[in-house]
Amino acid sequence: MVGRGYGPVVALTAEQPSWPGAAPTGLAPLLAGPVHEGRVIGVHPTCVYLLVDAQLVAVETADAVGLPCAVRLGVDARLCPFRGVRRETPVSVGRARIAVGPVTVPVVRWWTPRRSRAGKDPVRIDALARALTAYPCAVPVDLPPFDLLGLGPGLTPAGDDVLAGMLVATHHDPVIGTALASSVLPTADVRTTALSAALLNLAATGQGIPALLDLADVVAGHGPATLLPGALGRLLAVGHTSGVALAWGLLRGARSVTCSPAMDEGVLA
Repeated sequence: MVGRGYGPVVALTAEQPSWPGAAPTGLAPLLAGPVHEGRVIGVHPTCVYLLVDAQLVAVETADAVGLPCAVRLGVDARLCPFRGVRRETPVSVGRARIAVGPVTVPVVRWWTPRRSRAGKDPVRIDALARALTAYPCAVPVDLPPFDLLGLGPGLTPAGDDVLAGMLVATHHDPVIGTALASSVLPTADVRTTALSAALLNLAATGQGIPALLDLADVVAGHGPATLLPGALGRLLAVGHTSGVALAWGLLRGARSVTCSPAMDEGVLA
């Protein structure tokens, strides 16, 4: 079987659990190329995080949050597909196959991650601001972007989640989006976790988890305004602090875009 021009899926010979996966096209150079060695840097019931040649690869169950850098399996976490996988477990990636401890994931198809859409709607931004007053963020939202980088505990610190929301909201603006990305991305690899650094780089291109993109699109004016409460609720349900921090970052970014002439002039990055 051929995965959309990225090479054949390698037949499995090892007697170990095999869970076919769908991989994002951005990972094709790594996943479909020669075999490289790596290690596991995080394990959760719905996801494992792999670091291969300084590049992060997530492998997710179907009921996970939907990271834009994730190889997605067709099974839920209740089947425990990552049983036996531990931190620092050796990993091999390449030739459309991931081997992580006792688990093998052949890449059987490829998918293209969504990006947030351009637009601004001051009325909806105000509605989001009013709704978020009941959900305080774990970090001060109005800190300078550089100071938010790596702020807070966890694989994705709350400060990074705020930045990710801001980057998704501003990536279409050639002035604000470029300035924001330039202020945080060059040092992200050394100031925060590998997962956060990878997600921040993706957010700068408008990529994020589906719950964030759904809310970003509604706030930007796409679809009826009645979708806003449901979209916000789904994002707030993500993680312990991540969903709230992402929403506050989206609000801050959307507010900055409303003050930018570039979006009115139709000059999009």
